[in-house]
Amino acid sequence: MQQVKGIKPSILYYVAKAAWEGNLTERKDEIFQLLENEFKDKVSRRYVANQIRIAMGLNPHDSDQILDSDDEEALMGIASEPVIVTNTAACDLCPNSSHECGNDCAAGAIGRDAKGKIIIDYDKCLGEGACITMCSLGAFAEKSQFVPLINILRQRTFPVYASVAPAFVGQFGPEVTAGKLRSALIALGFTDMTETALFADLITMKEAFEFDEKVINAEDFLLTSCCCPVWIKLIENKYPELVKHISPAVSPMIASGRVLKAFYPTAKVVFIGPCIAKKSEALLPDLNDAIDFVLTFQELAAIIEAAGINLAEAKDDENATASWAGRVYAHTGGVSSAVEETLARLIPYRTQKFNPVKADGIPDCQKLLNQINSGEVTANFIEGMACKGGCVGGPGRLIPAEDGKTHVENYGNQSEIRTPVENPQIYAILTRLGNDEKLPKLTGASPMSNLLARELRNMNQ
Repeated sequence: MQQVKGIKPSILYYVAKAAWEGNLTERKDEIFQLLENEFKDKVSRRYVANQIRIAMGLNPHDSDQILDSDDEEALMGIASEPVIVTNTAACDLCPNSSHECGNDCAAGAIGRDAKGKIIIDYDKCLGEGACITMCSLGAFAEKSQFVPLINILRQRTFPVYASVAPAFVGQFGPEVTAGKLRSALIALGFTDMTETALFADLITMKEAFEFDEKVINAEDFLLTSCCCPVWIKLIENKYPELVKHISPAVSPMIASGRVLKAFYPTAKVVFIGPCIAKKSEALLPDLNDAIDFVLTFQELAAIIEAAGINLAEAKDDENATASWAGRVYAHTGGVSSAVEETLARLIPYRTQKFNPVKADGIPDCQKLLNQINSGEVTANFIEGMACKGGCVGGPGRLIPAEDGKTHVENYGNQSEIRTPVENPQIYAILTRLGNDEKLPKLTGASPMSNLLARELRNMNQ
């Protein structure tokens, strides 16, 4: 089983290397042969072919050929739904064919067709990707987006900015600093790297003002975390009566794309993090103007290796901009702590005090939302994280969630700035975007508020 578990990083590496060298289409059969030989005792031709297709960003199909006649055009596109797909050839190889895969899905979205092959009910699927880590054979996988991105990086036609999630720290080894990762990304062809945590600072300030505006009485409350698209989707789909309580702020990922494109209109923005659901978030109709590509840490590691870059030996060229508050978004409870401290600095003498509660993992989120509906919760700031441990527990991570949390906490404490209120970079962004107030409220219908706001869907409407 260990050998089969290794097929995903192998495929990502081979596909990324061929794409980086500009001959992916020509070398697809070579990649197939390499992998078929490597895993010949464990896997079938269709299984390998489909795993290669998924790494290329294509949907799996019922053939042992890698490409169809219309795939060449698809390879040059951005992304498409669904992001999470099934490679049912894996079911034929499963040594435990009686295993009830559906029991592993917190949303109850996994079932089987008439032939006993696994299927996903996309009306129920929340897209967090926990199923991907549960099946060692790779029956579930997320489509990659790096083939067209690599083409753009090689051509250097557009400025390309990397927005790197705060969970990055420690993912690529304890010696890989933010500065080394930045140097590596620039070597790959990125124009620059920015911490998504800087834009988490911006959203933290907005959420603090939203809380002050919306939580007036003891029965009022604000639902967050805006940074977790699965939490938002869960509320929109299953708890529509609570949608009105969701903070209207976009996620830090979306904020980073919108702000960077306001500064550089021709730029492409790539979000890099541990979250698979971010790939779907970037495609939402009201948000798809912000992020052009989403990479997981696993995918970035494959690209860096394929390009022959040694991260540990890269130049340490840091451009730190984020506060402690923005950096700790990466673990459960971080958003609550960030908003609490920011609110205390902005509006220290509120009648209704900040009273947070957090949910860790989808079952915990569902339980908490049920308790809210039944009036059992007295908290006024509700934070939900779909992955256990928060973003550091995302399925695209490279290290265990607990290790990731420790690294994030240490990195947050290294910042010389505690909250966005003291962060000069936030005021520089606001000024550059035309804000002429000393301390904008970031709520209501102002241009700045609109830039950082999203539409929320009530499924009953």
